[in-house]
Amino acid sequence: MSTFHKTSTTFKSGSMTLPQEYYLSDEIFKLEQERLFNKFWVCAGHQSRIPKPGDYFLLELFGESLIILRDKENHVRAFYNVCRHRGTRICETAEGRFSSSIQCSYHAWTYALDGRLIGAPFMKEVENFPWEDYPLHTAPVELWEGFIFVHLSPPGQTASTQTEPFAETYESLIGRLSQWEMGSLKSHQRIAYDVQANWKYVFQNFNECYHCPTIHPMLNKYANFTSGENDLVEGPFLGGFLDITSGGSM
Repeated sequence: MSTFHKTSTTFKSGSMTLPQEYYLSDEIFKLEQERLFNKFWVCAGHQSRIPKPGDYFLLELFGESLIILRDKENHVRAFYNVCRHRGTRICETAEGRFSSSIQCSYHAWTYALDGRLIGAPFMKEVENFPWEDYPLHTAPVELWEGFIFVHLSPPGQTASTQTEPFAETYESLIGRLSQWEMGSLKSHQRIAYDVQANWKYVFQNFNECYHCPTIHPMLNKYANFTSGENDLVEGPFLGGFLDITSGGSM
């Protein structure tokens, strides 16, 4: 049974927001990338963005570019967007579909949808050329309720050598939301926001509804912000619910 708590009951006297430099310092941001984002699972999007084999989208993540695609066996994969020949960026289009393979536009090295190198001009003339040694570099992928998670493990290393396996990190959430069948959701519209702010401001905004009466008056009409409760007791997660006002309907 999940236990939910109101913020007012868990607030610790003397608690303060982070010092100013945590929002402005380039050095702190660099450390956050190294110690947080590069060592934990990150949500890349929903599987509905790549419903058919060959469908893909690019994920620009902390200085890396990943190709998220569905292969011919219906597996979701993540490849670093870099050709193994000269390090050229393979794909520039944000989303689309590969017909049956992935080809670098520089020297035409070609890869299967599972990342294997299957074509390289004139390399067949090279004696004992090790084709199997040059697949696209992969990033570990896991699916949870239809959402795709990736881990920026260095090539040749698995996510488990860097941090907890996905099943352990997300243990408290696995199965909890299954009744809503989020894996069957379809995307109606996608909007990307370029936010001129430190990433922590975005997280903090979504972690409270203190601003809801002024910023979201329509939401507050149907679900009073004071009814919000957070699940603060299981795993590295923060989330909860708002009670719908009696008679209210969206």
